[in-house]
Amino acid sequence: MLIYFEEYIYPITTIQDAVDKHLYSTLNNGSSAKFQCVGYYFSAKIKDPIFILPKVFLIDGAKPFGLDCRPEEVITINDKKNPLRINGYNAFIYELSVWIYRAIDTFLNRKNDSSIIDLAEIQHTKSATGENSQTFLEIILQLLKFHKEHRYLFTYIAIINSSGNNKIHWAKTISKIRPIIRNNVPYYIEFKNKNKTINLDEELVVLFYSVLEYLNTKYTFRVKSDVNYPTLPSRKIESMLATGKGTRLLKKIRKKYFTDELVALWTLLYTFFEKAEMIESNRYHEEMLLARKFNLIFEDMIDVLIGDSNIPIGLKKQKDGKIVDHIYRDRALIGNSDVYFVGDSKYYQEGHDVGTNSVYKQFTYAKNIIQYALDNPMEGLKYRDNITEGYTITPNFFIRGYFNPENKSFTDCLFTPSSERTGRPDVKVCKHFDNRLFDRDTLWLKEYNINFLFVMSAYVLQNENKEIKAHIRSHFRTDLVATLNDKYNFYKVYPHGDIKIFIDKYFRQYIGKMYMDDEQASFVWLAIEKATKTTLIDEIKNEASIVSVTIET
Repeated sequence: MLIYFEEYIYPITTIQDAVDKHLYSTLNNGSSAKFQCVGYYFSAKIKDPIFILPKVFLIDGAKPFGLDCRPEEVITINDKKNPLRINGYNAFIYELSVWIYRAIDTFLNRKNDSSIIDLAEIQHTKSATGENSQTFLEIILQLLKFHKEHRYLFTYIAIINSSGNNKIHWAKTISKIRPIIRNNVPYYIEFKNKNKTINLDEELVVLFYSVLEYLNTKYTFRVKSDVNYPTLPSRKIESMLATGKGTRLLKKIRKKYFTDELVALWTLLYTFFEKAEMIESNRYHEEMLLARKFNLIFEDMIDVLIGDSNIPIGLKKQKDGKIVDHIYRDRALIGNSDVYFVGDSKYYQEGHDVGTNSVYKQFTYAKNIIQYALDNPMEGLKYRDNITEGYTITPNFFIRGYFNPENKSFTDCLFTPSSERTGRPDVKVCKHFDNRLFDRDTLWLKEYNINFLFVMSAYVLQNENKEIKAHIRSHFRTDLVATLNDKYNFYKVYPHGDIKIFIDKYFRQYIGKMYMDDEQASFVWLAIEKATKTTLIDEIKNEASIVSVTIET
């Protein structure tokens, strides 16, 4: 199995002997090449699968999974000197490759009219479920899945077939062995035992486990056996593939199986041997499942994870032609009304900063959403307070996937502000006036990182668990609130007299600094930047009760 990385520039000599020319582009007068796709490819040239991994697994642009080596050094995963093998990445590479394959397949099923997927399945063999055009990788995955889901079957067969082995066969012992007689009591110093020969069930199971061991050796598809069967050596399986003996053996024993599980196992093994024998005999061509714009798949992953599907069309697809990546409705950062959270997913290598164009585009998304909400009032949503003429805060964020070499978990969300990993500021502010948090033109934008492995696995499983979605949204809200509490002093101002008269009197001084979530409330929110010296509090302390507060999550 070979491993390459998306968009990394390789010497042409490390690619051209394994991969067809149409899958990569050449640079530097043909001396270099790079892949601009992600996914699975079975090379007819070398009779081996190739995985092109997303660029997010290149740390600092050139370190595979953060290891101190170059991508050229990790291409051949079966090489014992491969740094990935030396550092124990064998099982992880297998698991990662499968998740990537399944993620692309999930996207293809969700967006079957997409033009970014290159799909080629030249051979047509039957799967265990009777389906056509299964890739070699899919057959392998079905074998692994069968093992996982039918462990009880193999254990049961092993117990039944081993019961009675090596027990004394008294009838044969008495008839065949001469005893020693002492005091009229016969003593036997030899015994005839009940030793069963392997039965047909075990023959199929032994072949199955032998194939799994072969896959482990050749492709690092790790499987732990739960029963102690004497498997055939991998060189024996290779010989069966080269000579066609595997399919001939399976045809010979086919009519011996009647239970559904063993019939399904026979079919799976026959499908595997049939396709593998075609590969060995050079009758098998290429097969692939490749995504040419993996950023669009990552975008769909994030949207499944956090987005809402029932968004008004004018919010997702805006009038100026812009299309928002992710948008969902949740409780506003201040008050009890709702607001739309707007996000943009960034499929970057770690260390690459978000570009200026992306930042201003994201601010434009937020402005368009505010205007849409004002033009199309919706129940429970409030963007502007007509008494103070203040605007609620529109949560706005970038989210990018990352890989943490110290935690190769597919189940841990690992969601953090980007500053914790990059050391760069993760907050950007667009404003016309200083110290006006509740101004329409004051917009905040934060950048977050999320575990790419978690996003991918959740996407494949199509996990509609509302608790997970709520958990991630809560992360956004909690951090955004903490950021505001860090930057501003917040107050609840309770005027002693009529609240509207109070607001009118101090409107000039407080515009953009005050906001009423509930126009029937007895107080008005006041936000003042901590870094700003102001006498505003002193000016009103005789006319209102002022309570210093922090925004609650």
